[in-house]
Amino acid sequence: MTRTVAWIFLAALSGWRAGAQEAAGSAIAQSTGAQHGTAKFEGLLARSDGDTLSIELEDGRVMRFQLNQYTRYMPDGPQGRLDAFRIADDVAVEAATEGRGYFAARSIRFIRKSTAAELAELLQCPEVNYRVEDNVIEDATVDPRQDGRKLELIAKPAPILETTGLSAPGAAGDDLIPLIRRKVNEAFGRLPTLRARQVTSMFHSTSKKAKWVPNGVIAAEVAYEGEHETYSEIQVDGKRPANAPLTGDASYMRSFNNAWSTGDFETLAHCVFAGLEDTDFRKAGMEHSDAGDLAVYEFTGSRASTCVAVLSQSQIAYPSFRGSFKVQPQTQQVLHIELEATEMPKAFPLDHAERSADFGVVQIGHEPYLLPVTGYWFGCYRNSYSCFLNRVDFHDYRHFTSDSVVKFASGN
Repeated sequence: MTRTVAWIFLAALSGWRAGAQEAAGSAIAQSTGAQHGTAKFEGLLARSDGDTLSIELEDGRVMRFQLNQYTRYMPDGPQGRLDAFRIADDVAVEAATEGRGYFAARSIRFIRKSTAAELAELLQCPEVNYRVEDNVIEDATVDPRQDGRKLELIAKPAPILETTGLSAPGAAGDDLIPLIRRKVNEAFGRLPTLRARQVTSMFHSTSKKAKWVPNGVIAAEVAYEGEHETYSEIQVDGKRPANAPLTGDASYMRSFNNAWSTGDFETLAHCVFAGLEDTDFRKAGMEHSDAGDLAVYEFTGSRASTCVAVLSQSQIAYPSFRGSFKVQPQTQQVLHIELEATEMPKAFPLDHAERSADFGVVQIGHEPYLLPVTGYWFGCYRNSYSCFLNRVDFHDYRHFTSDSVVKFASGN
């Protein structure tokens, strides 16, 4: 397994109702003082890939800005370049508002260096730890007096179970978590190159008792290869979008801003286990179902676990979360998992976000694989009953092979 962190995003549906757009827009304006198409932000510099730049605000929200040839850089020194900044620099960003609440940075100005405590907190932000090698911002220097990365200071884990399945010394005999973890990692590691039809059905409701009004369908052929997903035959309400590429990547799918569905094949289960220890799980009971008796486990995670990010236009929150999963004790296969974001920043446009997924054994070629079958994304705008529900269904799983046929001309 070459990738240890999975990124699971909860969608923020912002284009389906004028009232919802106004609610989200007013939340941004109130928190930033945006007026006349411009806004000013101050926060700690987290990362940049050269095309976008992210800062973490005081309340924990992350703001992403688009960079262009007109963006001016004013770092701590004479070099007016992006790469002259350091991670955790306190910066002021002046930005122009664009369509649907996005921001293009006009200038990034250095204010001060962060304190040791601010740096230690920022370095736990998933925005910093995501694709570290692609961050063009210069690394910050950790204060040796504040550096807790010492063997004598860290907690010591219990030994990992051997492949024989025997319990580790001192481990409870009926504790399935180490075996479930191994099963989840093995399932992720053996995923084949595959293709499937992905259909996202979108709904919205504005009443206390939810009435789910259909709000469109986004469908695509999704191909998974080398831990990456690509999308083709993309349709919105049965029609190909204008200027849609023949093959789109995750960034293109996210540009719809109302139906993120990337990362599904890494699975919520793999994401959860990648960020939590065995002791973070507790058995909550047993449940009877059509699939037989299922063991139910509950868990909680902090923002540093990187498992949950909630997106609303240019704003991202990395909240703590709680959740549960259901597993077959005999096979250790996770068949259902749920996540709920907790402790959302008070200025974030959404105050509720959840996601769930159901998994099933799918035959691809002659081999069975545990893959997502149906998933739900649910969220509500702050202090309102303006809520969205996206249902994602996967159909027609098959091996991902080339559609081309190479023919050689005869020598005659």
